[in-house]
Amino acid sequence: MTLIAHAIAAAPRASLSHRGLRGRPLSWSEIGGLGLWSTEWDPDVKLERPDALEHHQLVERICAVQPCLPVRFGTAFATSDAALESLDKRAAALRAALTRVAGKSELALTLLWHEVPAPAAPEATGGPGRRYMEQRRADYGAREGRRARAESMVEELIAQLAIERPLIWHETCTSASVAVSFAALVPTEQALERKAQLEGIAARFSDVLPVVNGPWPPYTFARIE
Repeated sequence: MTLIAHAIAAAPRASLSHRGLRGRPLSWSEIGGLGLWSTEWDPDVKLERPDALEHHQLVERICAVQPCLPVRFGTAFATSDAALESLDKRAAALRAALTRVAGKSELALTLLWHEVPAPAAPEATGGPGRRYMEQRRADYGAREGRRARAESMVEELIAQLAIERPLIWHETCTSASVAVSFAALVPTEQALERKAQLEGIAARFSDVLPVVNGPWPPYTFARIE
């Protein structure tokens, strides 16, 4: 019997119904004060797209009753012993992460450039080699300019939100259309207020379209070194 992992939490286990994916048994495996919530699964049955939504709903249920670290959908362990070994190997980092997310929810922001830039136009002088190098130099300058602008938006977000940096995650310019991917951990009881604040700050940036999601479980901050 395979285990499809949902979330890691601290012992003791919270009180939850025993229904996992597709109504299958929801299992708790525990070692050293840490536990894993998972669905007992037939390895011959394939996971499908609706299972991903149900996984998210299960994670929300778990995080509503105890601090937890969501596990990426589709993560599976062949046995309970394999699951426990994985927890035990990373115990110290997992406990630190659980402390960081306790009482908090994640807000996510994506800033999309209003216009995807066309290749910069170099001077039409010199031979093909010269024009090629000028094109590369112009493209590099344009990319660096956008990256600097994206980083300045991140710094403004952090300053305006007044959130400690360990509770912030971001990446800039991961594709031609994305300026910033940003996530913040905020106290759960303030999450809707903080979401409105985040929307207000992002709306001031005239060159991007802001997309705000959450509050939801701390998916981004479940990552450990």
